[in-house]
Amino acid sequence: MHFAFAIFKYFPYGGIQRDMMKIAREMVRRGHRITIFTLRWQAPDLDEVGLEVEVMPIVGLARHDQYDRFAQDVNKVVRAGHFDQVFGFNKMAGLDVYYAGDSCYKAKANTQRSAWYRLLPRYKSFFAAEKAVFDVHSATEILCISDIEVPRFRHHYLTAAQRFHSLPPGIERDRIAPPNLAEVRKDFRAELQIAADEFMLLFIGSGFIKKGLDRALLAVAALPLEIRRRVKMFVIGRDKAEAFERMAMRLGLKNQITFYAEGRDDVPSFLFSADALLHPAYDEAAGMVIVEAMLAGLPALVTKDCGYAKYLSDYDAGIVLANPFSQLALNEALVELLTSDERETWVANGLSAADNPALFQMVEQIADKLERFAQAKKPKLVFCLYRYFPYGGLQRDFMRIALACQQADYDIVVYCIRWFGDIPPGFTVVSVPVPGVVNHVRYQQFADVVAAEIPWQRPQAVIGFNKIPGLDVYYAADPCFAKKAQTMRSEVYRRTQRSKHMLKFEHAVFNQQSHTQVMLLTEAQQEDFVEYYQTPNDRFHQLPPGISRDRQRPDDWQRGRSRVRAEFDIGEQEFLLLLVGSGFITKGLDRAFIALAALPEDIRTRTKFLVIGEDNPNAFLRQARQLGVVDSVIIQSGRDDIADILQAADLMVHPAYMESGGLVLIEAIIAGLPVIATEVCGFAHYITDAQAGRVVSEPFQQAELNQFVSGALADPDQRRLWSGSGVSFGRVHEELYDMPRHALEVIEGVVSRLQQTNETNT
Repeated sequence: MHFAFAIFKYFPYGGIQRDMMKIAREMVRRGHRITIFTLRWQAPDLDEVGLEVEVMPIVGLARHDQYDRFAQDVNKVVRAGHFDQVFGFNKMAGLDVYYAGDSCYKAKANTQRSAWYRLLPRYKSFFAAEKAVFDVHSATEILCISDIEVPRFRHHYLTAAQRFHSLPPGIERDRIAPPNLAEVRKDFRAELQIAADEFMLLFIGSGFIKKGLDRALLAVAALPLEIRRRVKMFVIGRDKAEAFERMAMRLGLKNQITFYAEGRDDVPSFLFSADALLHPAYDEAAGMVIVEAMLAGLPALVTKDCGYAKYLSDYDAGIVLANPFSQLALNEALVELLTSDERETWVANGLSAADNPALFQMVEQIADKLERFAQAKKPKLVFCLYRYFPYGGLQRDFMRIALACQQADYDIVVYCIRWFGDIPPGFTVVSVPVPGVVNHVRYQQFADVVAAEIPWQRPQAVIGFNKIPGLDVYYAADPCFAKKAQTMRSEVYRRTQRSKHMLKFEHAVFNQQSHTQVMLLTEAQQEDFVEYYQTPNDRFHQLPPGISRDRQRPDDWQRGRSRVRAEFDIGEQEFLLLLVGSGFITKGLDRAFIALAALPEDIRTRTKFLVIGEDNPNAFLRQARQLGVVDSVIIQSGRDDIADILQAADLMVHPAYMESGGLVLIEAIIAGLPVIATEVCGFAHYITDAQAGRVVSEPFQQAELNQFVSGALADPDQRRLWSGSGVSFGRVHEELYDMPRHALEVIEGVVSRLQQTNETNT
């Protein structure tokens, strides 16, 4: 397999960097190909077969800008290539697996930084990168070299516990004290000109501030004079040492401290020869040098904030300072570390840790996990829609298509502004906060967030159920807005920001240069989009209706009918009209109310009108009140028993002003419910095909609708005929139920073409 390793900078002496190189070599040994992406490579060229280094260009003056651009560039390369997994050693968006070598940035910013700091671009960048890894919606697997930070990450990001994978230390066996330890110690101390009665102290770690070098220098300066003048301290690590050199000078330690600020290749020799290790870190996710010191027989003094301090305690191989940190306690503990009668016991206990094989297994365990994660990884599809609620026609189509894709072994990620209802198992739903007041501003913000995050998701394709830029596939549930604006709206409306936004987003999907493939509900839609955007015909894919079989009339349909009619207190001599659909204006609820009011009195007084859909009903209730029919109207926001309601009603009315499809029309037909709808509905022709109702012709005439509704309610024989024809139609036309499979075929075709394009570009 081909793995991408991502690290901001590589130098030979960093703990994370050393771990990365050991893991990379182990993966190569197992036959995998490794490409390392980095901003800075400060090491000789690699000669290992299969281990490649790509140094990305540094873009940006500020460090956080450079890291953000690095993450963008890595994800762009990875998406275009053939990588089985992205393994990161720094926090960034787009990782499949993260090696958690750093502490929780959010926790540190909240407790160790001011409120002003949290307003800086640097904070926002680092927080966003950490959130991309640990957020509850992220799927990144997290390899923990220590469990000390896990509670903090879970507190701030609600990260699922199962995404954390604990690791043992990964100590190199050359850190184990050799049999001739005394001889090695004597020779190396002589090389460094350290007398037998002098104390050799070590401070090892890149990142002097974080590792607590200031604390260590203060502790050495506070030693009793008879001890301090015999101390020689060596500071080894990659960092800027000037400030600490000045601090050592001020403390009178200039001639006793040696800085190796570029690191050393002979760290084991220092460990074997020293008398004590000082590691008073402010925060340290692990602290591998602590265990290395134990194995070398070197007593250590560390803070409890170090993840690997637990090993020092477990083996009783030194001193662990309690929290909260006290400089005085550190000063006193250093005296104890150098003079205690326990030193021989600490040395022996530390050396005994070499018998624990778990201390050396980290690299092998990580390699095992990377292989397992890569083998279990599924291709991903991203779906985008503004709102999900269980009762919308578009929303139900989305759910059936997404579930079909999941059954085809895709991971499903959904971006939406709001999600109402249960989330199917295995779906990842990302709710995008959009603070705007007006919808078109909120939609623009939503599209901007999606565009920014899509590269990190690295999906096989992006499928939209609302028109936004950047889609690979669009499910065209809405009619052509350009036509609607031109034919049904004024010039003033077409100059509004809302109209301009809607046209811009529609243009992004349908213009000639767009690559978006379009799944259509009706042929009429294609004619409109071609007319206004000259969209190439080969980008359109006609889908059959996507009817759920549970809408067919069941054998016990009378039971559901009786229950619903009893709920609304409707007798068998009374009539129940039904309109189902979110968006009451577009669905023509005003026209339906006028038809209700126009019924002959003997029918109108026996008629109830049930309206089910997601919308604000207040304006329509006022209209019903003005028409004198408000007592006959029942409006509900959503129901889970639509199948029973279709059986309970006597007639469906759907006098829409504009309707690309109108799935509910077919649902009513196959349920045996006669339908009266306007000709503009994309699926209105099914009413005629099934001989299951009437279609109001265009241009719309209210009188024709009134006549059809009153005539249908007055003629029970006609309704029974329409009902039987609709039920029979639903049982013989299998294509009515096959939309999800056809949509999946379109999506997989797009995925295949995108992969071929990426291969060509690569």
